[in-house]
Amino acid sequence: MANKTPLTITVRRMDYDIPTIPRYWFDNNPWITHFMNALSTTFPDGERFFIHAVRNFEQDIKDPVLRAQIRAFIGQEANHGKEHEAFNQALIDQHQLPLTNKIQFMKNALAYAKKRYSKRHQLALTVGFEHFTAILADQMLKNPAAIEKLNAMYSDMFLWHAVEETEHKAVAFDVYQEVDGSYLLRVQAMLEATFFFLLLSFRMQHSLLKHDGKLGDWRSALGFAKFLLVSPGILTRIIPQYLDFYRPNFHPWQHDNRHLITGRVKALESNALRAMEAA
Repeated sequence: MANKTPLTITVRRMDYDIPTIPRYWFDNNPWITHFMNALSTTFPDGERFFIHAVRNFEQDIKDPVLRAQIRAFIGQEANHGKEHEAFNQALIDQHQLPLTNKIQFMKNALAYAKKRYSKRHQLALTVGFEHFTAILADQMLKNPAAIEKLNAMYSDMFLWHAVEETEHKAVAFDVYQEVDGSYLLRVQAMLEATFFFLLLSFRMQHSLLKHDGKLGDWRSALGFAKFLLVSPGILTRIIPQYLDFYRPNFHPWQHDNRHLITGRVKALESNALRAMEAA
């Protein structure tokens, strides 16, 4: 029997108003900004793929707790996709960033994945991608330096996403364990997810930097390298948790970070209330 998530999964409709976005909205650094833009570009259709992969097996799950978690997972992921879709559209409208073709590429790639891979393989890929988002979310929640250079609205949106990715980080994994549980397929799919995650993120970042003529901005490139590898080191710091995934007895909640959520949720709710009152 799979371990169950030790906290309530709450579906929150945040409905952020997207204000004017500075072109280089993360610390005025083109390389970091376009890396984050690349991640945001992958989210809407990626989230819909995850929903599709888990929903394929919803009727096979008998445990009422896990079935309720699946419904909450679907609600959270649908809202994440909607908010990042609005954010991506704002980047297109305000800065004429060439994201439309990248979004279409994601749609085509995921449509191909649905045809190419079995339903169990799609679910295993989802487990791998969800682990990636969960360990990145963990860094955002426990390492303020990862988002301290963000505008308040953007930090709220990414923190909200991080909170909910943490809450539901074991749902796809638990569904997979119930319906398949193959260790070899899980490892294979994680290797595939790692390759595609890094390829898509850096390829899109490269394209956006080339569009802006910033590939030769070595100061920004050094700042990006520091961001990934040193401080906050969002790539190097996730390596231990990433490698843990390959243990046969791994489960996401062996890294119990629910203590990071409560304070963040209260802050997000307070900020949302203030925004409503000001509107």
